[in-house]
Amino acid sequence: MRERKERTEETRESTNNDVDEDEKKKIVLSALHNSIWLFAMNFYSTLVVCVFYLFSWETVASFTLSVSLTVYLYNNFRDDSSWDGGGLSWTLLSFAIITPMSSSIGMAFGRREAALRAIAALRSTAYNIYSAHAIWDWRSPSHTSAKPTGRDARTNFSSLHHSDQVLTTLIDMGQELAQILTLPCITRARHRVTRQGKRECTKLTALSKQAMHSVIALHINALTIKTEHLKEEGLPGNEASRIRQWERSILEQINILRNIKTYRTPQALRSFARLFAIVLPGFYSPFFAQVARDVESLAFGLIFALLTSVALTALFESIRVLEDPFVANTTLDGIDINEELDVLLCTELIDARAVFFPDAEKLDLKPRRY
Repeated sequence: MRERKERTEETRESTNNDVDEDEKKKIVLSALHNSIWLFAMNFYSTLVVCVFYLFSWETVASFTLSVSLTVYLYNNFRDDSSWDGGGLSWTLLSFAIITPMSSSIGMAFGRREAALRAIAALRSTAYNIYSAHAIWDWRSPSHTSAKPTGRDARTNFSSLHHSDQVLTTLIDMGQELAQILTLPCITRARHRVTRQGKRECTKLTALSKQAMHSVIALHINALTIKTEHLKEEGLPGNEASRIRQWERSILEQINILRNIKTYRTPQALRSFARLFAIVLPGFYSPFFAQVARDVESLAFGLIFALLTSVALTALFESIRVLEDPFVANTTLDGIDINEELDVLLCTELIDARAVFFPDAEKLDLKPRRY
């Protein structure tokens, strides 16, 4: 054990020496500090986000409807002094539409944060499980015995081989879970109403169940069997119980992530938001036409109609993109599940192996992308 500690210290020192302090300072100093340039870049980035991530076909439909009605009313009642389209109340838009949509965004963001906490707990627990199988020892506290105890007394037991099997199991488990979480969404309205959507939902659900069975029946059970192997070699029951708790924690976090993937915010509320985000601006076209007549500029009224349509549909799009928090490849605020459960988990465990067993050959394990 003393030799292992010395090799561990050497590995840690070599790792720290690989970090170039001058390069770190250059990276920090290269960060932008010019306020004017930062303003320009941030404003440009905001426009790009709005155009490519918040504008959707719902925006086009809503704007087309409100513009068509606004132009029609303006042309027909421009010279009618008795017509007044500015008496519409915005209470319906404020409380009946925007408030529920804002609440939906809050609920969706809360689910995203819960998923991040579950991922963090899963990765840290996986690290603890690997370290327990790799270096936990059960030597006798008595120093008078001449015979080796604990792991050193096991001639037919290889800590490296045993821990490598645990490491491979944990990495495979993370990759299988990433495959489950990156499957297409099956909780849209079309998956409950249309025949084609139901068929798509059935196929994807079967694929998800198959992958989930692999995670639980193969990988979790394999971890349990490896703990039993340590008990057979002499690991005390209280230490094995600690590892059992970590296995239970991993299974709990896996189910939390699966539930977040499967169950979403209320479908009725999402359908309500989609419908009224498209239709409601059209009902306010008399107000837009009245504004255009008052300022004697149809373009100004159409700009007002555009802003209203964009505001409502952008709120709805914010709900939609947060509904599935595991689609970072298509949304800005999604969780990069491949990075979290495949790349980072694999890297952390392999780095730990390099510290625990610095003389061992490197494992040829590479992340997979789904």
